[in-house]
Amino acid sequence: MNLKEHFKANTKLAFPVVITQLGQVSVNFIDIIIIANLGERAVASSSLATSLFFIFLVFLLGFSYSMSPLISSAVANGNKSRVLKIFTHGAVMNVALALGVILLLEFCSPLLYHAKQDVSVIPDAITFLNISAWSLLPLMIFQSYRQFSEGISMTVLVTIATIISNIVNVILNFGLIYGYWGLPEMGLKGSATATLIARILMMCIIIVVLYCNKKSLYYLKDVKWKNFQSVYFRKLISIGLPSSLQSLFEISSFALAAFIAGMHGYLDTSAHSVTSNLASITFQVCTGFGVAATVRVAGYYGVKNMSDLKKAGMANIYLVFAFMTICGLLFIIFKDQLPLIFFDKSKTEVIAITSKLLILTAIFQIFDGIQVVSLGCLRAMRDVKIPTFICFIAYIVLAIPIGYYLCINQKLGAVGTWIGLCIGLGFAAIMLLWRFQILTKGKK
Repeated sequence: MNLKEHFKANTKLAFPVVITQLGQVSVNFIDIIIIANLGERAVASSSLATSLFFIFLVFLLGFSYSMSPLISSAVANGNKSRVLKIFTHGAVMNVALALGVILLLEFCSPLLYHAKQDVSVIPDAITFLNISAWSLLPLMIFQSYRQFSEGISMTVLVTIATIISNIVNVILNFGLIYGYWGLPEMGLKGSATATLIARILMMCIIIVVLYCNKKSLYYLKDVKWKNFQSVYFRKLISIGLPSSLQSLFEISSFALAAFIAGMHGYLDTSAHSVTSNLASITFQVCTGFGVAATVRVAGYYGVKNMSDLKKAGMANIYLVFAFMTICGLLFIIFKDQLPLIFFDKSKTEVIAITSKLLILTAIFQIFDGIQVVSLGCLRAMRDVKIPTFICFIAYIVLAIPIGYYLCINQKLGAVGTWIGLCIGLGFAAIMLLWRFQILTKGKK
């Protein structure tokens, strides 16, 4: 295949994944828009809770990501038995980890009182976090079926489940926050409850849809939830743990940035939350191409076709580079208008902070896209240890310390934390792309 054909194949595979990713991130995006009407403190409360929640969520998702490349390689080799073994072992692993994290979050939530945040935002943040924690169980069951679906190159069905659940989430958010349509008025607590219900629905839909489809049923009809073997758990963990740490380092840097910004003031936390939500929209598009890269590169890796492997990976990198460049320019052009989606014009101080953060977001858009696709390519090639070390240096050694110094010591607030994030993402993108180039050197 030539590069043009890889562009077409990647886009076809990535598009449903992009819609799914946008659907998932839109849950939080729409939540923030609705919650913003409750005031900046409500936004700050949800931001603190969501920041901590996402650290654990990303840790779980990283383990699940080990499923799709292994399934894709098994499909490429026509090994149905291995596909089923990976799916069942992966699903059991995901559920067990989810239950463990739920208990941990319930235990850890009171520690927010010791996080040097504005004490007025803590009670609502704890309530929000405790409810959100229980959504991890249906979400990880959904994720297990999603990884199976993407591993066999079926991405449209996942999109259907996500879209339906998101519509329900929006309706329930309005109803449960403000007490519309006869529903109880629960305020910020209602937003977390709506998300929990929507994720339960999303789990149910994907199970029903996959069991009603001939292609997926070909595998699922022979699933047996017994005879588990440690060798499969070890294989999944050997890929999943480094992948989990890679994602954890990046997302925790954004989460910790919210806490660091909160040390400067709750307005900085609100601005950080809004900017993160805007940036997450474009990032999810790149995540879709990262999934496409993982599936397609894994397929070529499974049959040892290194020439097309490199073309498939680089085609995705070219696509996200072009996309993120355009998005970065739009963020700069509309830096003063985008905050108005969330805040009234009278909130001049928080709008001014958000506008500055959007300029920095535009800078790291390109880096963010390149690093997530490069990670997807390397994961498909079972190269996880060195990328994990690169991510550790980028986010824990560079992004967080630099962000803290600029935010607190230099009193730049949230702007300082985002400068640190820019530096970390830049380092990650350059080094991960270089790693992919090294592993595929000489392959045309």
